[in-house]
Amino acid sequence: MKFIPDSHARLWAISVFVFIAILVCVICNMAIEREMTWLVYPVCSLIFAWGVFAPLIYRGKDGLLLSLGLLSGLILPYLLVLEQWTHTGGWFIPVAFPISVFAVLFIWITYAILTRIKNPWYASSAIIAAGGVLSLCTYLAILGLSDFAMFPWGWISFGSALGLALLLLIAGRIRREANNKL
Repeated sequence: MKFIPDSHARLWAISVFVFIAILVCVICNMAIEREMTWLVYPVCSLIFAWGVFAPLIYRGKDGLLLSLGLLSGLILPYLLVLEQWTHTGGWFIPVAFPISVFAVLFIWITYAILTRIKNPWYASSAIIAAGGVLSLCTYLAILGLSDFAMFPWGWISFGSALGLALLLLIAGRIRREANNKL
């Protein structure tokens, strides 16, 4: 948002837009349903997104670690609140919990890889391999925590990710050797 140069003003502008969006959701839900029904989804999501992205908006790159920390700490309570308020129990522990835990773990692994590995080929390979392993872990955790009979997408994504990671690793090695010969 280059048209609002000051980060403090930018955060206030986004906060006003989020508040207006919440107000519009409340008005529409009450006008249509005469009670709070679907309102919980957008309001919780707007508050969650604002809370996670506010440090990044306000502090730029310096707020990235705080935003990642807030995302890590708030995702499970956010999903639990949605499950409780919408009376759609039964999906938090068997589905949302493992997916969220492994997604947060993937975000932190990606952050660690991008801050430590400078070669884009090797970094991409490591991120894709980590995604494949965590995808398989998510699949196995969901199978262990629920009665869902699922297509073996975990094994398919695991194999595909490892194959792609290996190809990127080889391509990066070939490219590095070609650059060293020049």
